[in-house]
Amino acid sequence: MNILFLTSNLGTIGGIQRYNKNFISSLKEEKENVIIVELKDAALFSKIHFSLKFFYKVLFSRPDIIICAHISFSFLCYIAKFFSGIPYTVTVYGIEVINIKKKKFIRALKSARFIIKLFDRTAENLIKQIPEVKDKILSLPNSIDGKKFFIKDKSSKLIDKFGLKDSLVIYTICRLSKSKRDDKGYEKVIRAMPRVIRYVPNAKYLLAGDGNDKPYVEKVIEELKLKKSVILTGSIKNEEVVDFYNFADVFVFPSKREGFPPIVLLEALACGKVVIGGNQAGAEKMLSRGNLGIVVTSDSVEEIADAIIKVLTKNIPNYLLDPELLRKRVLDKYGAQKHREHVRSLLNNFKNKKQ
Repeated sequence: MNILFLTSNLGTIGGIQRYNKNFISSLKEEKENVIIVELKDAALFSKIHFSLKFFYKVLFSRPDIIICAHISFSFLCYIAKFFSGIPYTVTVYGIEVINIKKKKFIRALKSARFIIKLFDRTAENLIKQIPEVKDKILSLPNSIDGKKFFIKDKSSKLIDKFGLKDSLVIYTICRLSKSKRDDKGYEKVIRAMPRVIRYVPNAKYLLAGDGNDKPYVEKVIEELKLKKSVILTGSIKNEEVVDFYNFADVFVFPSKREGFPPIVLLEALACGKVVIGGNQAGAEKMLSRGNLGIVVTSDSVEEIADAIIKVLTKNIPNYLLDPELLRKRVLDKYGAQKHREHVRSLLNNFKNKKQ
């Protein structure tokens, strides 16, 4: 198939970007021809160039189908279909379709051949708003590349850089965003630290990422007198990501509306780390019943603290203390082979569905 893939900048660090890079990789491994059109940034010139390039590819590459990787681009696909008849899919993640107010996006979703969902909860929410799309929804869960995320020794470079010799490290990586502060849960972890330190004095919280919420985070750290116990790393380089995961003794991401499983949990598990996740839809099934991690109430600072303390004091089931077992289990369920099976199923639907 000739596939035109419409996406945001794949060069940035983020869950959606990693999801789409894995999607494209699996499509190529299935020997499909993938033509990528990326929106590099939010500047007006970039948006104009993005739109013109898209329509140029529609006109001259004549794709069999367009994969639209975000609802923000879906109306372009709707217009392209109107003039060319080329079908398209739209991928939905979660927060961006909680309350769809713009009629053009509703029309675009109704006109899509398929809607690709990562999470069941997203699909349920979408069907409530647009019942007509119920039979168009296909699934492509998050996945993890075991070749990129793997178990390795702790980096002595990071130990020296952050002064963490003899420390037990709690780790989170995410964008520090005012609008998503409550959803991602990093503030709750910071507020849990005084209780954690009482029981585990050498515990340190490493929070990686940058964004417009950094001044607020620094204020909370100052108020709680945690300057020696909470370290903001800022943005980290792609080549450092695996080192940071392996540097941790526990990975914590008590998110509320990220969809489940968040890709950062899969990355941490592939590195053999114990993970603590928030109790959003699907978490109990994926972590506890799946023997992969610990679920906490996202809004409970006390539960988050107690879970961290249990991990750092090794007061948890033995299987959670076995890095190789955690890695095997997550790759069996969310690894590249399983992802290719999902993508192959999608392609069969694309090819078998009549216009």
